[in-house]
Amino acid sequence: MTTIEDIDDSLNILEPIQIDNSIESFQYFDYAPQSQNNLDQLGKVIQIDINANDTYIKPSESYLVITGQLVRSDNNNAYPADAEITLVNNAMMYLFSQIKLTVGGLDMEIISNPGQVTSMLAYLTQPDDYNSNAGLKSCWCKDTTNHASSIKFNQSAALAAGAIAAGALTPVENPNYNQGFAARRGLLMSANPRGSFSFIIPFDHMFGFAGYDKVIYNVKHSLTLTRSAIDHQPIHKAQGVHDGKIKLTNITWRVPLVAPETVRLVELREIISRKESIPVGFMARNHESSSVPQTRDFSWRLNLTSGIEKPRWIIVGFQTLRNQTQEQNPAVFDHLNVTNAYAMLNSQRYPTYDTINSFQINDYSDFYEKFDNYKKKKFGFNSLIGGTQVSFSAFKTLFPLFVFDVTRQSDKLISGVIDLQLKFIFNDNVPADTYAYCVIESDRRYKLTSDGKNLVMKS
Repeated sequence: MTTIEDIDDSLNILEPIQIDNSIESFQYFDYAPQSQNNLDQLGKVIQIDINANDTYIKPSESYLVITGQLVRSDNNNAYPADAEITLVNNAMMYLFSQIKLTVGGLDMEIISNPGQVTSMLAYLTQPDDYNSNAGLKSCWCKDTTNHASSIKFNQSAALAAGAIAAGALTPVENPNYNQGFAARRGLLMSANPRGSFSFIIPFDHMFGFAGYDKVIYNVKHSLTLTRSAIDHQPIHKAQGVHDGKIKLTNITWRVPLVAPETVRLVELREIISRKESIPVGFMARNHESSSVPQTRDFSWRLNLTSGIEKPRWIIVGFQTLRNQTQEQNPAVFDHLNVTNAYAMLNSQRYPTYDTINSFQINDYSDFYEKFDNYKKKKFGFNSLIGGTQVSFSAFKTLFPLFVFDVTRQSDKLISGVIDLQLKFIFNDNVPADTYAYCVIESDRRYKLTSDGKNLVMKS
């Protein structure tokens, strides 16, 4: 057995000091939509272009800035301070029915239902301290119940129960209290005028293309956002509160422009002048949705593009009556008493065994284990470094997402026809008005080719 002696780093006293001067300037620049007229029109397209003439940009570290106000839909007035209404968790993504990224004339990713898609991925990846701290800057503070209630203690219930001791009222905790709803509502109601907001949405929250963390030279980028036809999904309110709407006042794509140091700049230009092909790889996000029939057996065949796709992860969430009124919450999901679930990828089954579970008797550990393992396997985390923000109990009541790990498979899939089918078995018939949302993360490969001066994106 060969051994290598390790030396404590503190003894390496001659180790040279490392300094990174390869970037001379790293500054953010704002890019606005072609027309500001579509910002506040439901169903309209908002497009932001970056022509990037003779510049290096780094879209992976960019972000959106979205400002606006939540107001009453009947008179455009701000709500009173005690109104039980706010934006849903991740509301800025629920504003849009589709988001699209185009680079060099090629569509990198087109994502329908971005609210559900980005919520599902964030529940799987974001740590709990993000939810309780920095997440609110992006309108992210997850729900703790399914109710639109910011009242933590119910005094009327205490009075009804006769909970009076020594002349003092003993408050009774409200079982419908929603900590995430209360935090988001508190933020909006603290503004002047009430309901005003300004949120930052990181690029990697929206697109898998953020996984390509290199600078890109002289290639046009376009971000297209399509506003939903109705403002139901981004808003959550209690019964009896007037419907709201969202008035957008500004959307800005803030993107870093990078100025390399002279030696590095020469090297980059030489790569282009030599007409080298630059590989572009990332884990793309595909999305499909489907209504679910009122049966106990649901088979779902999904579409993937053979040749440039290699699926790695499949995530599915179900929602029943979640997007028809503002009293419903599209940022949480329903388990539907799923008892067994698996994926068939080119006749290979994932997992190979039946996952017989029962949410009714709290026997859903196998489903939760797959949910919890996603972050650990994809990013190399372990339980001591960081886990999910979704607890075992919250997985059942609010965030039951079904994860299929298909990372290990034959390389033949990359060039052959991809046949992907999902199978779900339910303990009871699926309720009416139920939809399934599926996110497929796939390896996607492109290349930037040069004519000696300019770069062109090719599949």
